[in-house]
Amino acid sequence: MALAVAGCGGGSGAGEPATAPSGHPVAWTYSHLAKDLSSSVVNVAAVSAHDAWAVALTPVVGNVDKQQVTLSRYDGSSWRPQTLPPGMAAAPIAEYRLEASSPRDVWLFRSGPNTGTYAAHFDGTQWQQTPAPGGVSDVAVLGPADVWAVGESTAWHWDGSRWTSVSLPARVTHLAEVAGDDVWASGLTTGEEYGLTYGAPVVLHWDGETWKREQLPAVEPPSAYRSNSMGASPMALYAPAADDVWAISRLVGDDDNGDAVYIAPFAFHWNGTSWSKTSPDACRRCGIAAGDGVITADGMEGDNAGSSILLSSIHYRATHGRARKLGSPPAAAGRSGKVTAADRKQKLRLLEITAIPGTDRVWGVGSVKVEAHGDANFSRGAIVQYDPHPRD
Repeated sequence: MALAVAGCGGGSGAGEPATAPSGHPVAWTYSHLAKDLSSSVVNVAAVSAHDAWAVALTPVVGNVDKQQVTLSRYDGSSWRPQTLPPGMAAAPIAEYRLEASSPRDVWLFRSGPNTGTYAAHFDGTQWQQTPAPGGVSDVAVLGPADVWAVGESTAWHWDGSRWTSVSLPARVTHLAEVAGDDVWASGLTTGEEYGLTYGAPVVLHWDGETWKREQLPAVEPPSAYRSNSMGASPMALYAPAADDVWAISRLVGDDDNGDAVYIAPFAFHWNGTSWSKTSPDACRRCGIAAGDGVITADGMEGDNAGSSILLSSIHYRATHGRARKLGSPPAAAGRSGKVTAADRKQKLRLLEITAIPGTDRVWGVGSVKVEAHGDANFSRGAIVQYDPHPRD
């Protein structure tokens, strides 16, 4: 399961520099760095330790409203360019989503206000364009004939030959699957609840027959903030088991003077019987870095099985440990082809972090950027890897 990253950036922050048991610094390492100076890798799907897919975007020269799309596949040692699925080429600005359940079941979606929705399926040999649902914000792939997609207040299900739609009682943005009859969705109500002007957190459950809204504990802002506009961020979902489901978010708002920003992370946990409200830190294999407001990678295996990993582009924390600084890769060359003083000010901006199945490592995708330095500015699409136990 991949979790989106909000507000991720390199640079200084709280926490101490860390080293792995081998003595190496704990840091992101480059797996791929684009040559294009106006690019970004926007999505990744990890199938196994030796198989992954990634989508990158580059603005079309002379037309800022279009993006050139490139698709890459990881073969265990390097990322190699792939032929785009039929009908996938330069298009108006849109969102992309890659999801997979196996090497023979990979899906690619494109959705945007000026493009409609595009869908393609990879069967292990070739890509084929398929019928597409409406606007898609998230996808859960359980198999070639069992796919859920959600957008706004609608869910669509693919049965191997067609999509059917279901109306939902909330604006849904995230999905997490346990099994075909155990799928979760999260979002926000369409109106004010609990004093939250822009909607209250919602979790829906698919039991194989119907989508039902779950009864969640109330999330209310402190009294000092109730006269102001308060909102909850859409909740990221993590569902490692039928009796262990997490929905993690935060409240955001201003104080009575409209000056200080109020941010309070929170989490809901399903134990198979009921939901409880708890601290995000209670989730041992997922989490939110409260200082960064960043949702982290999950599903770690191997040496880190069962541990608590809070991971952003600049911080990580292992079980019951304090936050430690996660190093950035070496500075990349910018417009001069060499690493200049301006290039050393670059930031690692990650858009998504996802666990690599069967390992204790994760992929991060986004870009390394120099910003606010005039002609020196650039953005190079990047795929980075985090390994808590780097080898010699």
